[in-house]
Amino acid sequence: MAALFSLLGAFFARERARGMALTTAQARTHTARRLLAWLQKQGVTDPTAITRELLARYFVEEATRPARYKEKPMSRFSLYGELAKVQAFLSYLLKAGAVFRNEAEGLDLGKRPRGFRRPPSREAIARLLSAPGEGPAGLRDRAIFEMLYYTGLRRAELCALNLPDVDRASGTVRVNKGKGGKDRLVPIGEKALEALALYLVKGRPRLKARGQALFAGVCGQRLGPATLNDIFQDTSKRLGLDPPITPHLLRHAFATHLLENGASVRHVQAMLGHSDISTTAIYTHVSTKSLKESLARHDPRAALETGPFLP
Repeated sequence: MAALFSLLGAFFARERARGMALTTAQARTHTARRLLAWLQKQGVTDPTAITRELLARYFVEEATRPARYKEKPMSRFSLYGELAKVQAFLSYLLKAGAVFRNEAEGLDLGKRPRGFRRPPSREAIARLLSAPGEGPAGLRDRAIFEMLYYTGLRRAELCALNLPDVDRASGTVRVNKGKGGKDRLVPIGEKALEALALYLVKGRPRLKARGQALFAGVCGQRLGPATLNDIFQDTSKRLGLDPPITPHLLRHAFATHLLENGASVRHVQAMLGHSDISTTAIYTHVSTKSLKESLARHDPRAALETGPFLP
């Protein structure tokens, strides 16, 4: 098993070489380390002894492990996310010749969650955007919320932004090496630019930001994805938002609301950085559902039954 622990660095390097975002590669490696540590406790020393039954037991324990920020167990989304990471690691071990088969493939963890979570309501987003205070951290948080809602950036993409990446004159932000290692240029809305300008003048200097990082933590270091999650969780809890708004759900809202307001799927695809338009197409389903709900509330056919009509 010690030999497998030594492969973690190579696994991480391979994920990065495939264009995986730094935080994603780190998360996959962290899950792989947890799995290996658990197997070691079970007395498993030979990787070829990893069976489907063993992995099922591992995920039973994972399912009852309290999720971060909460007292209740891990959600189905998180559990299947962990399964995907384990599948990726065992796929790597298979190619490395350390195991004979990927026992995590096709593993049944019970009912799968729906592939798409509905975005937060417009009311909830409005409350989130207006929640931060006027201190340096509050100015930073407001700029973050506005930026994410106006650009649809991924969590890791926002945290990786540097000062030169934002061109306030042209109202754009450059995403360098986003998912899949691709660069893209994304327009920023006026409100987001205003919040960002205020943060840069009155917030960032007081946070004693170091280096070129656009968003800084309370000690001046680059804001990390885990801290960004904390900001969203703390704000959602304070506002009583249930379910809480997360950076990824704000990205969902950005795409859905653009489509509902008449933006083309191709434009939304470009801004989100999707390589395949079929990925963007899931938002058209949500948008259609919203239109159906609106139709039910304002049914033109029902109006024919009530009038009034001109003679």
